[in-house]
Amino acid sequence: MWAFLNNSDKLRKWLFIYWLVSPFLFMGYALMMSQTASVDLREVLNEPTMAIAFLTSCMTLIMAGMLKGASSENEKTEKVFGIYAVVQQLLVGNLIGALLSYFFARSLWLAPTAPFAPRLKWVLLPGMVLIGFLSLMVILIAVNRVL
Repeated sequence: MWAFLNNSDKLRKWLFIYWLVSPFLFMGYALMMSQTASVDLREVLNEPTMAIAFLTSCMTLIMAGMLKGASSENEKTEKVFGIYAVVQQLLVGNLIGALLSYFFARSLWLAPTAPFAPRLKWVLLPGMVLIGFLSLMVILIAVNRVL
């Protein structure tokens, strides 16, 4: 039953599907909330909690694209991206994404190592910086909201 946790191909597929489907599920939830409250979707997304969740769900779409880019590279690039994804998902509070990313990075831990030199570095590295910046922004907004 737990054998798939060591299969990097299956974990990559599940992580990609999760990151691709979850934003659409969130938008469906936001639409239902707006219909229930009889307000415009824009008003629902103007609430700080929903805005943070919307930003987080948009980041998962970018993460799905970056996962596809990293998967076309070598195992070291995938491993670095997997570790980065664990940290990023924990920072924004996406526990399911963090667990999937952790098991994905763990499944690649004993993979043969080649240097971290992605061919798509003009896409992958700026994407990682963008997601990092947006994650810090989400954290600052959440902390500012609490204080």
